[in-house]
Amino acid sequence: MDIYKNTLAHAKENGEIEQYRASMKMNEECGLFIHRSIGDNFRNNFLDVKKITAEVTEKFGFERAMLMLALRVNSLEWDGRIDKANKEWASKFLADYPNAEAMKKVADSTLGTTHPVLLDSVAEEVRFTFRERNKDNQQVVEGYRIIQTVKTPTAEFLLGQNKNMPSHYVTWYNSDHNGGLSPVWGHYYTSTDSENNRISAYRDLLSRALSDVNEHSAFEELKPQAGSIIRIVNGETMRFELTDEECDGVWNMVEQQNVEEHFKELLCENGYDITLPGMDRIITEMADKYRDDFGYGNDDEFEAYISEREDDIVELANTALYGNVFVDRSNISDYAGRVMILRPEYLKPDMRIPENQLFLAQLGTGCDPKKCGSQIIGVFLYDREAAAIHSDNFLGAMREECIPTWAREAREDIAAEESNDEQPEM
Repeated sequence: MDIYKNTLAHAKENGEIEQYRASMKMNEECGLFIHRSIGDNFRNNFLDVKKITAEVTEKFGFERAMLMLALRVNSLEWDGRIDKANKEWASKFLADYPNAEAMKKVADSTLGTTHPVLLDSVAEEVRFTFRERNKDNQQVVEGYRIIQTVKTPTAEFLLGQNKNMPSHYVTWYNSDHNGGLSPVWGHYYTSTDSENNRISAYRDLLSRALSDVNEHSAFEELKPQAGSIIRIVNGETMRFELTDEECDGVWNMVEQQNVEEHFKELLCENGYDITLPGMDRIITEMADKYRDDFGYGNDDEFEAYISEREDDIVELANTALYGNVFVDRSNISDYAGRVMILRPEYLKPDMRIPENQLFLAQLGTGCDPKKCGSQIIGVFLYDREAAAIHSDNFLGAMREECIPTWAREAREDIAAEESNDEQPEM
């Protein structure tokens, strides 16, 4: 069964909810199987990683096995017992899975009690086995495996890695234009700095391909100018001068929407919720000002317009539920004493107001950001109700400058009451 990579929202919108659920169930079974296999094959301080790899990949395939391992390794990013190479692999592997966060919960629940050192060994073996199997399909020239090719309309360029000395790389021009392999004009990278060799070789590969394209193309790169538009006609890029009336017409029909969409993209990248009531008005006003100033799509210019309206945007966000934009991204060592933001979905629908999201962390193992899956003990600032809440139910600690005045006062009152309680009676 194929892995369903898209989100639950996408599945609902496209009538694929059954595929989503079936895939998530298979993920859970795979995670449990890995956990049991590790337990069954760990004896006398020896872990039979080859047997575990064979068992899990035979039953679930390499992709699903690697997915579950990558998800759990990614959750243990903070854990020094996980090899750095495995962490980097997991991060890159999960980039192709839009639904990674939801699937990570399954991996954490099924593999959460598996010892990180054993998990790390299995992940490394599965990766190695998969890589070795795929080597059979790679072409080898002068001891170099061809790991990347780039084709242009007139040529093909190759990137090779030395199978005996993986730190050495080479780029070639393929002089065989009939589908074969005849590399010439090699550029070799064989210094003692493996990472520098790899980056330099990739840069050279792309540079050679781009140079070939430019060599066989003669064109002037047109840039936008006031009172003109650039369009492709019969494959040729052309500039058309417009009257003021025509400029207004183009803006009203096309550019207004394009500019507003770009503002929305940048706002989302900056963590703002563009669905908030009133946000459309601010976006339209920014686009209108952009039109009056005759901007041309430079991202710095767009960001400047957003900065000018940041107070208005934050004010809108303050009237709605608190989101990721309010989370403190600095390196926090202890949540105790910090105002935490509850995830909106933790609250019952009729209780979802911003005031109910703010929780004062006081103690508990969950106050250590490095300890995932532990409880934070504290009190809701709005109604002073004490509670113990799983750390996964929080977005994080609120940025101090974003804490509302009433919440600051509530935190101070609680601190004062605790101080009085600690005073000995006379």
